[in-house]
Amino acid sequence: MKTIKRIKWMLAICLFNISSIFAQIGNLVDDPNKEWCYLKKSTTVIGMPFNPQVTEVTYDGSLYTGYAELCFHYGKNDTPILIRQKTFKDGWIPVVGDCWKEGNIQYQIEMFAAPLNDSDVSNCINFVKITMSNTGKEKATGYFNISTRGKVDDYRLAELKNFSEDNLYEIQNGKVNKDNKMLFTFSDGFNRIEAIEGIPYTQSFTGKSLHITKETRSAIIYYQKDLKANEKYEIILKMPCIPVSNAIAEDIIKADYEMYFKKTVSFWKRLIGNETYFEIPEKRIQDAQRASMVHLLLATRTFPDGHKTQTDGIPYPNFFLTSGPQMTMAYLTNGCPEYAKMIVKNAILQQEPNGLYFDKSLAHGGIIPTAHGHIMYMTAAYYLFTRDKILGEEVFPSLCKAIEYLKNETKNNQYGLLPPTYPYDNEMIDGHYACNNYWALLGLRYCIRMAKDLNHTEVLSDWEQLEKTYTQSIIKGIEASVKEDGYVPTGLYDFLTGKKASRGFNEYQCNSDWENMLLAYPTELLAPNHDYVKGSLKHIRKGYAEGIMTYRHGQHLHQYITANLIEQYMVQGEQRQALIDFYHLILHSGSTHEGFENLVIPWKDRMVDPHCPSPHAWASAKTAFLIRNFLIHEYGGRAGIEKGRDLYLYPILSPAWTHEGEHISLVNVPTEMGKISSRIQFERGKAKITFFAQFHNDRPANIRIRIPYFKVLDSYKTNASRSELVDNCLILSPDFTEIEIKWHDNINVHKGTSADLLQSYRSCDTFEGIDENGVQIVKTHSPFLLENEKTDKIEPLSFDLIKSVFLKEFERRTR
Repeated sequence: MKTIKRIKWMLAICLFNISSIFAQIGNLVDDPNKEWCYLKKSTTVIGMPFNPQVTEVTYDGSLYTGYAELCFHYGKNDTPILIRQKTFKDGWIPVVGDCWKEGNIQYQIEMFAAPLNDSDVSNCINFVKITMSNTGKEKATGYFNISTRGKVDDYRLAELKNFSEDNLYEIQNGKVNKDNKMLFTFSDGFNRIEAIEGIPYTQSFTGKSLHITKETRSAIIYYQKDLKANEKYEIILKMPCIPVSNAIAEDIIKADYEMYFKKTVSFWKRLIGNETYFEIPEKRIQDAQRASMVHLLLATRTFPDGHKTQTDGIPYPNFFLTSGPQMTMAYLTNGCPEYAKMIVKNAILQQEPNGLYFDKSLAHGGIIPTAHGHIMYMTAAYYLFTRDKILGEEVFPSLCKAIEYLKNETKNNQYGLLPPTYPYDNEMIDGHYACNNYWALLGLRYCIRMAKDLNHTEVLSDWEQLEKTYTQSIIKGIEASVKEDGYVPTGLYDFLTGKKASRGFNEYQCNSDWENMLLAYPTELLAPNHDYVKGSLKHIRKGYAEGIMTYRHGQHLHQYITANLIEQYMVQGEQRQALIDFYHLILHSGSTHEGFENLVIPWKDRMVDPHCPSPHAWASAKTAFLIRNFLIHEYGGRAGIEKGRDLYLYPILSPAWTHEGEHISLVNVPTEMGKISSRIQFERGKAKITFFAQFHNDRPANIRIRIPYFKVLDSYKTNASRSELVDNCLILSPDFTEIEIKWHDNINVHKGTSADLLQSYRSCDTFEGIDENGVQIVKTHSPFLLENEKTDKIEPLSFDLIKSVFLKEFERRTR
């Protein structure tokens, strides 16, 4: 009978543990005094580049490695911590921290991961520091405890390893061991230790002996400290990603927290923002730019055989080559060319004997031209940015084979296009994917430029003729496929979707807009203001929700593909719309600037599917590259194969960046034409720009500076040998080094911004489910404003304004 009662009691404890975790859902509120976090349950990571496995930092503050979970409780009531608005140090360095109070005790947690030895990242150590501080004038008591468990199935993605009822647990000498391998170390000064809740630790125990499930908290170390006014107490923990032997455990115990903290901060500062960096006066954007690079770097892995590669982050342990262009460009434009080189060298290995590059991660067993153009483009782009002639000559034969494949396939195709593709992902159609052909043409154009610079004149005549023929074929396909409203669909000519495609998908799962709108940038297939570009953008915007793109006809939000539309607005000169969409993209990220993919239902609960958590590395790459493009980008000359390739300087400026006394800086920023350093200083009624360039041989035809949409040009003075104003854009010769622009504010463009945003939200279509045939039900809406929403107040765009309006609309729809 006693045994049965004990089992029931232990079961009740387990259920209490689980219920206390899920009870926190009601506490997932936004603290306006902390960093904004879109997802209610957002995961971030700590680690180092090329970790075999990074450590997940969950919304509720646990560290999860795939081998064990380290969890934390505080206060008199043993409350599990909740740190969904955790931040990186200085906004971008992956030292995660948060703080909260109970009475006069302030609790603070700080965590980072570092290798025990600099040269070996195979098993990084997670360092944790908890600080309890008495902020009151009287004595107060702080309570904190640390425990381990296998895994709670609540936004922990990695598969749990080496967990069973036979595990043997032992606690001694400041260590918690499992099966004679150390899980974590803890500092002295604890008050008591329990094997599990309510059972004092007296000797080693097995999981079976205490009925431990993977959710059960065990090895609980309790700290209770009486603190005088202004007194604080620190607890130090160290947890290897992979449990270690006792010999290594001793080295971990000796590892000094402060020393490793300083080394970690120094490492990231050397890697990001050292030689190449951007300075942006709006903190959320400045931090997003650098933190996005951190998340991209933390998605690199070393496999068991020693092979190093890029991945798409914790949701996708493999590398999808379709994300390669943005990842390569993010690395190239942010001073990390060696990482771009790694991507290129790994990518060209995925070439078939007939010259086809294809994405094995997406092909699902077939051989399809999914990423052929992507790899051509990013390989040639790497060369144009770095002028690495050794690698250029090494990869040139591979590119020749790739272009020969393109030539043969387009010659034998009835439409002069790449072969049709089954619904593998993304657009999900059976037919000629528009984007696959766009990327292949762009890749061909960049290869032509690369061949010219390497003086491979023997291929130019053939490649240039192919480019002309292929361009005509794609344009013809667009003309044959475009809809009455100017929308260019996902496929060219006829294509199959849903059950007609015979792939087991319903209609609502197919034919999603993805990259079919990449008509002006980066492809330069059509002029930015071509009717088909404008028609496609207008059509796709109807499917927006919460200010960003959706997937599967509005069923789910999709954060990072919104960048595809933003780039079209950017080259159109539609600065205000580009900024609005950009701020919404940033809005849909976490407090450590982690982005997600999709599987978030619009206007519901801000919860992503737990099997596809953040951070997503493609989202990070797109964010970092997009911010760079807002400050400087290349455009024109049919992607550079003709004269007229220009460099756009500060093409998209936010009103939040241009206040008197603020500045934006670009330092050693790589471009196709060479490295650029520039600074724009904002003063009363004017701006001063300095410009220093280290051009390659192919310098830009012009430097173009758009006048911000909220400014009216009065005059300008420059040392450029030639200059003119065309369509509110200053066009300067590339020899310029300084310009002073006098302007005044056009405040009328800021009138009623919040009302415009609300109407924009409400004018979008909504996904209302599927019918009996698996076809999406989409409802159209007309915009409206409530009486108290009508305003003509002056409201300049900023991240804070977008957040405020979004939250107002979200509350209206969900209350």
